[in-house]
Amino acid sequence: MPDMFVQNDQPSTTPSALTQPLTIKRRATADEIQADLQQRIERLVARDERFRSCTAPRPRPSRAQRAGAPNWTVDGFPGLPSGGYGTLVKIVDQARSEYELIS
Repeated sequence: MPDMFVQNDQPSTTPSALTQPLTIKRRATADEIQADLQQRIERLVARDERFRSCTAPRPRPSRAQRAGAPNWTVDGFPGLPSGGYGTLVKIVDQARSEYELIS
């Protein structure tokens, strides 16, 4: 019996395949994204007390550079502890890959 499933290891280079996002993003308002960011920061605080005074910044719209790219950003990190910038950037970057900002 022939194989029912064929695996194609070659990436698709058709124009439609190149412009499609690889993941489906959740659509959320700025308030919803901010609340999610705050929950992520609270989970971080459980592991590292230095971030206790840090609060989630409010997302604002930004122009996406390409299809599927993030359409929002944040301005600063209120209460950012010394040496904590990289950690919070990772948290925000992860959220930016998961959420599309809607009004």
